[in-house]
Amino acid sequence: MRARAVALACAFAWLTLPSSRAWADDAPDASVAPPPTTSEPPSSATTAPAPEPPSSGAAPAAPAAPPASAPAAPPPPGSAPPPPGPASDAATSRPRETDTPIVVWPTLTPAGDEASVHKPAPGDGAIYARATELDATLRDAVQDLGFALDVADAGPAAGHARDLDMLERAQHAGAQSPRPADAGTWLVSPRLEPASGDSFILRIVVVAPRSRQLRVRVERVSGADVSVRGLVLLRDLLSTSPGAPAEAAPRPDESASTGIMAPSRSPGRAVLAANAALFGAFMAFSVQRASGSEDPRLLYPLLTLGTGLGLGSALLVAEEWNVSTGDAWTLAGGAWWGTAAGILIANGRRQPLTDRYAWGVGGGLVGLGLATFSLTRGKADEGDAVLVHSGAGLGLGLGALTDYFYRGDLNQTPHTGAGYGAAIGLVAGGTLSKIAKLPASRILLVDLGAGLGAAAGAAIGSPLVFEQVTPEKTRGFVAITLGGTLLGGAAAWWFTRDRARPTDPPPPRALRVVPYGGTIGASQTRDGAVPAYGLGVNGTW
Repeated sequence: MRARAVALACAFAWLTLPSSRAWADDAPDASVAPPPTTSEPPSSATTAPAPEPPSSGAAPAAPAAPPASAPAAPPPPGSAPPPPGPASDAATSRPRETDTPIVVWPTLTPAGDEASVHKPAPGDGAIYARATELDATLRDAVQDLGFALDVADAGPAAGHARDLDMLERAQHAGAQSPRPADAGTWLVSPRLEPASGDSFILRIVVVAPRSRQLRVRVERVSGADVSVRGLVLLRDLLSTSPGAPAEAAPRPDESASTGIMAPSRSPGRAVLAANAALFGAFMAFSVQRASGSEDPRLLYPLLTLGTGLGLGSALLVAEEWNVSTGDAWTLAGGAWWGTAAGILIANGRRQPLTDRYAWGVGGGLVGLGLATFSLTRGKADEGDAVLVHSGAGLGLGLGALTDYFYRGDLNQTPHTGAGYGAAIGLVAGGTLSKIAKLPASRILLVDLGAGLGAAAGAAIGSPLVFEQVTPEKTRGFVAITLGGTLLGGAAAWWFTRDRARPTDPPPPRALRVVPYGGTIGASQTRDGAVPAYGLGVNGTW
């Protein structure tokens, strides 16, 4: 009897399964779960295959009455199920990333928070061209990152580009006063300031919508890399989470990395220490030679003492002051070129051998003092250091040629002229480094041009000194060589000058119309910012 009951229950379940599935397809349900459920009557024992049981969190469907939340007619059989209601509502209420408004101000100069910041003018030279390139790059970048660029904002008025003005502008999406439901806008303000040579100080400032915090990135970049580095800095600033606290990240140590964000103190420490140790050893050697003693038992302790004193002094200076690489090479140039000038002048004056080293030490100390005084007037970069060495080297060469011309004899070594020329060139180079800021590459090219000019001049005047050399022919040869040196240096200076590229378009000769289209603004609604699209034309007519 029990076996017959089980068989009848299985047969009944198998016959009612198709009808249950058909009813499940026809029954409307506005809150349908991803897998539809069936309403199979419970049975005490069955061995027939049954559909998947509903999830533990969902209540079983009741086929007796349709759901109250579905007043519409049920969809026909075979049609796709309706989309999930709560999920779609959440998706439509969440603003898209492309709806986020952003304002990009034109590039301003200088890079700090001064009241005198302004837009570069065409007459400003290279900075105007770099600022124009940076503006175009950043405006394209923010749109590629999914922001809605507000093209109606032409930038701040004169005198209203300070940090507080930026924070105030980010509080509202439009240029007018903020509304109660205003979500604010992103604000980007690039700043550019010329540094030495073809390098610039690039500063990108970003303010999040309705934020009271400035996000800043600063770098020293070359002229050709202004747009590229500006794009990288902007991407980093916009990708930073606005809700992260300022103290969330650990503060980097001073020696963790190099650069403007975490600069190491005294980067010229190694250069200064090496030159100071060598100069200390030279001073100890000079003291031993000036005493007239040649005993090695006295020489080696003095060398050790002088090297240690020089090294220790350099480390103390680097610890007390922030010595850059340019500062270190400037001090080294003053010491070594002063030493060379003193020794050469002493040789030209035919001083005793024991006194020539004392002249060298005296000249080195004078040159070191002059270099130290120049650094008290301002920091020196690599270009300034190269200019100091270049001036002393050119002075030495020109002084030697002048000595040759005065004597009319190429067989005598021009110690006096070379020594005075090195001293004058050292002072002239140090003075010029405080007046003009020149890149190191241009100075080296000028030196190369002067050297090539001297070689060309010597080649042209060489027939004068091949045979039957007289003082007049010697002076002619030296004059041609000296003229070639000056002409080569002047030509290199002319060809390496900073020529500003023309950035202004030529005056229009006829009607010129350029259409444009895209996002021209954004409107604030209850659901978020909605971009406004439009078309237009601009040009001259």
